[in-house]
Amino acid sequence: MRRLGACDLVLPSRDPGRFAAAGLKGEFPAFSEDLEQLVVDRRPEAVVNLLGIIRETGGETFEKVHVEYTRRLAAGALRAGVRRFVQLSALGAAPLSPSRYQASKARAEELLLRSGLDCVILRPSLITGPGQKLFSSLARLARWAPLLAAPSDALAAPVSVEDVAECAARAVAGPVPAGVYELAGDERMAFPELFRRGLRSLGLRRPVLGLPRAAFLPLLPFFALLPEPPMTLEQYRMLGTPNVPTGRCPGVKELLGRVRPAF
Repeated sequence: MRRLGACDLVLPSRDPGRFAAAGLKGEFPAFSEDLEQLVVDRRPEAVVNLLGIIRETGGETFEKVHVEYTRRLAAGALRAGVRRFVQLSALGAAPLSPSRYQASKARAEELLLRSGLDCVILRPSLITGPGQKLFSSLARLARWAPLLAAPSDALAAPVSVEDVAECAARAVAGPVPAGVYELAGDERMAFPELFRRGLRSLGLRRPVLGLPRAAFLPLLPFFALLPEPPMTLEQYRMLGTPNVPTGRCPGVKELLGRVRPAF
């Protein structure tokens, strides 16, 4: 959001104080599920939807957060005459994906593309950089595990959080055509190498063992008992599809003219 620092921001959150503490300027209302009315009341020029979860807890389901919340925001945007709607989706979003996460992301995209709104849909690969889940997960695991394991047959094209943020800002403020954009770095790598680079970027040294993805399947029931599972069934399903661009959509280079290293 710092990329949009010159704009008059409205940032609803369940923890509004963190935006002010981070030095951002704007209005920070408490999060409300009446997202349609929130948009109608503020009548913004643009809506950027960053709402998303990586695993379901209680009533926070993929269908609710990814699809229903998007529907409410889109309805408000139509009523308020919003100029542009920017949606953070996910690389691999597909209606028939075995992953409910990816399927719900695809349903949200379809909803927006049918809505009549001027939409830019950003599909990032795995995002790297300060504050991102890969980094926090690796740091947490490294605190107690002398050895880390990663699926050797799962691929990603990690993209830096700075590039994702700049692409979103360009989509809001610049002459970016409506459509779908696949945001990825220039390198494709298997997850063991991804883990090694992530650990190095954190200043941590741990050996990383590469194992076939199937080797993690019998461990999932044990992982599910942990407060922060290192892998969920949804993540296991997602890893079955390479998290790399299809080549059918423009990406970071088309939006920014260059691609930053992911690490």
